[in-house]
Amino acid sequence: QHLVDGRPMPARTLGATEPVEHDGDPRQQLADWLTSADNEMFSRNLANRIWAQLIGRGVVEPVDDVRISNPPTNEPLLRALSDHLVDSGFNLRSLVRDICNSRVYQLSSQPNESNRSDTRQFSHARLRRLRADVLMDSVVTVTNVARNFSGFPEGTRAIDVYPRVAGDTSGPQYGDQFFETFGRSSRATICACETKSEPTLSQSLHMAVGDTLRARLGAGGRIKELLDAKESPEAIIKELFILALCRRPTPEEISSLLALIEDSPKDSAFYEDIFWGLLNSTEFTFNH
Repeated sequence: QHLVDGRPMPARTLGATEPVEHDGDPRQQLADWLTSADNEMFSRNLANRIWAQLIGRGVVEPVDDVRISNPPTNEPLLRALSDHLVDSGFNLRSLVRDICNSRVYQLSSQPNESNRSDTRQFSHARLRRLRADVLMDSVVTVTNVARNFSGFPEGTRAIDVYPRVAGDTSGPQYGDQFFETFGRSSRATICACETKSEPTLSQSLHMAVGDTLRARLGAGGRIKELLDAKESPEAIIKELFILALCRRPTPEEISSLLALIEDSPKDSAFYEDIFWGLLNSTEFTFNH
């Protein structure tokens, strides 16, 4: 009812002039309006979030702070992304494909003299630390040693760990040192700002001396598989580089590492040290 004259106030969706029909579940009408191709607020926000996920910064930044006094850094770009999303029938894969095929996405992270100070116009790629759950899953995949989470079935990936009910203490962050150290969102609110991606000293220490890597490097896993297969030292080193960094070692890297293990080519400790160094490098922990 109206607060002044007490007349009935029919429910309306945001910005609409016609009242919501009373037949059926009003939540269905809300969902239809929210995802309508005519609702520019939805398509622009969704397109901006996908862009920020892939590029590291939204056209509107922060992505949760959409207001007139915080305009897009590139209005034509955001409009084009929004229109593409609507024209494709909200096909997220199509938008992701186009962004990943764009020159902007493929730019080097090495700035030049003309764009060194640019932080808003996407003139070079942004170095970004991998998100906590992505980094944990990457470590598990590379080392081939699983990580179990309390309250979840064996083999559950870190990215699939979630609070199953309100106040769930086996949720995405509670009591997990890795998630807390690397800033995984507790999902207490819907704000994207809960997820922290800034590198810290405690993260470096955790990777260097914590249980996450030490327990997996010493538990056999990938190194044991390579040694059991009787691979040559050079082949093992190349395989470790490909696993961790998705590239082969340079001639300088391979020669210096072979010199380290020359006397004990079958000693797993040497390969564990090499693997430890690769997994602690920014080339592994950062998205370039």
